[in-house]
Amino acid sequence: MKVKMLILFALFPLLCGCIPTNTLDQTLMVEGEGFDYIGHGKVMGTVVMPSFIDTGTQGSQGTGIPATASMIRNLSGVTYDGKSLVDKFQSQGQEVMRVGSMKVMLFNKKMAEHGLSRQMSFRNRDPDVPSAISVAVVEGSTKKILTATDYQTQIPIARYIQHMIAQNSQQNYPTTNLRYFLDSYYGDYMDPFMPIILKNGDHLEIDGLALFRKAKYVMRIGENKMFLFKMLYEKFNQGVYDYQFSSGKHVAIRNVQASVKYHVVGGNSASPKIIALVNVKGYIRQASPKTINTKSTSAMERKIAESLSTNAEKMVCQFQKRGTDPLRLGDTVRSFTHHFDGKTWDERYPNADFHCRVQVKIVQTGISS
Repeated sequence: MKVKMLILFALFPLLCGCIPTNTLDQTLMVEGEGFDYIGHGKVMGTVVMPSFIDTGTQGSQGTGIPATASMIRNLSGVTYDGKSLVDKFQSQGQEVMRVGSMKVMLFNKKMAEHGLSRQMSFRNRDPDVPSAISVAVVEGSTKKILTATDYQTQIPIARYIQHMIAQNSQQNYPTTNLRYFLDSYYGDYMDPFMPIILKNGDHLEIDGLALFRKAKYVMRIGENKMFLFKMLYEKFNQGVYDYQFSSGKHVAIRNVQASVKYHVVGGNSASPKIIALVNVKGYIRQASPKTINTKSTSAMERKIAESLSTNAEKMVCQFQKRGTDPLRLGDTVRSFTHHFDGKTWDERYPNADFHCRVQVKIVQTGISS
């Protein structure tokens, strides 16, 4: 036993030496990457990272500056589609570059239309990149968004974007990150999506959802359809639906609970029937004067339910025409169908008969409960 212990202690320093280590002030931790397609397989790549600098003794000369402070640094350059940006810019970094703290990956619209198969394949095989990082399509230039200095926030840009996407995912926007995108990209009978972001003056905003057919961007849906999309995609409880029942008159309902269940008939037929059963409970957040009271609540519930059903069916019809399935309806049909015929699904999906049945319950009007 003593001999084994001596051998173990003798090997311990050698084992430790096999693990690469870097101290914080000797490492550039990339937090964001941007890809702008410029044609012919070339991209303008941009990375942002905090660069830690030694400022001397903390509080020296009464300045109160910490011994180690950080500033946001960015690097940009032309590279080819699919190349790691960290590998591209490593020669320009004064320290070793790592991607272990990556927060966000951005792609401009041209890049998304060109296709993201190479980036997704590379990231899927990269163990250093967290699967929970945020991904988004950018209207305009990812370089401009990542390098702009006029934002009304002190948060580093990559964290700003990540927090914005996460906050919106708690409301009308569907949950999404790199892992969700990869699951839908590599999964059968489904397609991925990303939020669309743009710079508006001195701030950023999410401006809809980019829908893909496998790795290529094919269409977008706007802000006004986000509630519809999310109610068909996942359970949630913080969304707001603005229902216009006549010219200039609106009722906004905030849901306290929304859930969906699916039922499929004839999954292997030429035109499978897909039924979405949606339940929405909510309260009136705001309404035009004299449009709702305790007596008119039931009528308003029916009108809102009809609006949700009709618009949801129209939206799914658009998906079918463009050949994209972000709601994973194909996988839903597969789960209901014995010996599912997956080989012909792409041909049958545009002909699927989709129906949405919604029940709305207003639990509070603001007047009475």
